[in-house]
Amino acid sequence: MKNCFIKHYVYMAACALACMAPLAAKPNWTMLVFVQANNNLSSFAMQNFNDMAMIGSTENLTTLVQWYQPNKPGIWRYKIELGRMVLDECIGTNDPHADGTTTNELVDAMRWAVNKYPANQYSLVLWNHGIGIIDPVWGKMRPWQVHQPRLGLAQEIVRDNQRIQLVNLAEAVDTPLAGLTDNTATTTCCLLDYVISDTRGILFNEQSRRYMDNASLCSALTTIKTDVLNNQKIDLLGMDACLMAMLEVGYLAKDAAKILVASQEVELARGWNWLEVVTMMNVAKTTPSSIGEAIVSSFETLYKNRIPFYTQSAINLDGMDPIRESIDAVINTYNQCKTDNKTKMHDIIRKARHSCQRFSSQNYIDLHSFLAEIQKHLEEQLEAGSIKKLRVYNDLQAAITICQNRIESTVIASVAGQNLARARGLSIYFPAGRIDESYPLTAFAQESQWHNFLKDFLHA
Repeated sequence: MKNCFIKHYVYMAACALACMAPLAAKPNWTMLVFVQANNNLSSFAMQNFNDMAMIGSTENLTTLVQWYQPNKPGIWRYKIELGRMVLDECIGTNDPHADGTTTNELVDAMRWAVNKYPANQYSLVLWNHGIGIIDPVWGKMRPWQVHQPRLGLAQEIVRDNQRIQLVNLAEAVDTPLAGLTDNTATTTCCLLDYVISDTRGILFNEQSRRYMDNASLCSALTTIKTDVLNNQKIDLLGMDACLMAMLEVGYLAKDAAKILVASQEVELARGWNWLEVVTMMNVAKTTPSSIGEAIVSSFETLYKNRIPFYTQSAINLDGMDPIRESIDAVINTYNQCKTDNKTKMHDIIRKARHSCQRFSSQNYIDLHSFLAEIQKHLEEQLEAGSIKKLRVYNDLQAAITICQNRIESTVIASVAGQNLARARGLSIYFPAGRIDESYPLTAFAQESQWHNFLKDFLHA
């Protein structure tokens, strides 16, 4: 009886001490990098991991990786610590569908990160190829999307960069490009036929020949918000991939994330400046906006003296609905202007589409630049007396200004190389030919006037 009393007393004392002990503070950030490297980017993943491990995980930051690797089946989850990667778990080694392309895998990865490594704020970064809002068809080259205008690329960038797909590389002739400043990273350039192929997609797995389409991505982000984060948005959603800083992509993610960081242009295979990213996230009490701005700044630091065609932007997704509303207002007033002079208005749009800032995927244009070119060509027509000076044209100019202002307030940070100086951080789909069949399925196409505008213009 005495021994039982002593054991009970010791147990109660231990419980009391445990209650008095302070709870460990949660880190400010948990960052999950979802790395689909079962493709030609695999060697660059390790370079990025090495950069992350120079800071690792600290009291302010937990750095996690879910890694899909060539010839190594399964889902490999790591916590990155100072100087090393620590395997947390490996699952699905016998599951052929565990290939990093499904909604469930992305949701489960975030559930692992949140439940096992809770934090005050969460970041999810998708690391892979990207092709923007269009869902590609594996192995199919659509003739209206293949050949693009020739683009100058530094030879060493072409050689080292697996994100860029080129044709006729063996036949390229060394030719200095006018307008590019020589430096240690870009000394000679060549003119190459450059193509965005339909054999790329979001989170693309070359072994299983599958990828995550935009509908699946939207479903995953929505489920993460509702089922994993208790109806709280992902604080920062990153796309370390090509061509993802699009209005349509932001619109897809607007209800599930606060800040989107992505590129309007193709990215080099090295991708983000990961050492700087984890260094900045390790600073106490940072916010999603400040981290987004810092990622953009660090991207420019890495590439501004190397290439002239980089872009990166941080986008406040709360601005997606206001931008959609203002685009609809522009289109509605444009349609009113067409009742006065349909031929001239169509010509203004044609010229604006041709002269605005475009990207390596010629079906994607900078939205702010496009609006500026409409303003420019409209003013030229008014000054020349080619169209009447009616109030409806003033209304169109006012609607364009409102839309531009909303873009400027929504894109909280953006950088661009000298070849893309007019890029303002947000692209939109405007095909040079026919509309891709996947586009009408997107939320933005269904909930805005843009798709109807494209059909009217392209079929006129």
